[in-house]
Amino acid sequence: MPNNKIKKSVVGTQVRKMDDVENTRTITLVASDFSKDRHGTRLSPQGWRLDNFNANPIIAYMHNAYGDSLCLAPNPDDIIGKGRAYIEGEELMIDITFEPADINPTAEKVFRKMLFGSLNACSVGFVGKAGHWGEGEEACGASNETYYFDEQELLEVSIVNIPSNPNALRRSLRESTSSALSYIYRALDGKYRYSEIEEMTVRQVLDLVEGRQTPEPEEPTPAPVEEPSVEERQEPAPETTEEEIDKLLTLAEAELLL
Repeated sequence: MPNNKIKKSVVGTQVRKMDDVENTRTITLVASDFSKDRHGTRLSPQGWRLDNFNANPIIAYMHNAYGDSLCLAPNPDDIIGKGRAYIEGEELMIDITFEPADINPTAEKVFRKMLFGSLNACSVGFVGKAGHWGEGEEACGASNETYYFDEQELLEVSIVNIPSNPNALRRSLRESTSSALSYIYRALDGKYRYSEIEEMTVRQVLDLVEGRQTPEPEEPTPAPVEEPSVEERQEPAPETTEEEIDKLLTLAEAELLL
């Protein structure tokens, strides 16, 4: 399971310290512990690698820290503060200092909502370095499968609205698809109708947005249909890779899958 992909772990915020908070704008939180998160993983407190984070201590809102959103332009106000991460006992602690209100209204709003209590969850963005599956009922594919991260590098910490929920996530993805269509329409100067964009593959959209013109697809010549042999009928279909999916799947088909 460990790889170079960014992972996120959401926990309920536990506020530990708010001394003179109006002046310091600093809140101390428990960012992670060894409890099982909603993704079925446990993060070793001793396995955290914090040096790179503390050299560039990004505190974001809703993980909008990477500047890689297709739908929205990068917004510096999504970075709402700076932090200091450290281990205390069996917990990953984070001191968050929010940016001043005069330079970042988003940071001020998140700060006030945390003091009020209507924002009450934080999430760590990390890259897993090493780990293992549990045993017995925690084994991969078992009834209570659990993955144990033995080593992980902290990238950023975010204040988030709510933990992952399948129904909420599905609504969010549908809304993001609509935003993506509008973004692509504008990026292509209105040269294509929305219905035409929906029928494009992801690869065609990326080529057009990045200035690499995609040729019009040619009508395929029907090939003679041959009855498959018994061996061919029994042979399982090969798995489709992520690279193949982004070449074949249209935006409309992707939306229907959600």
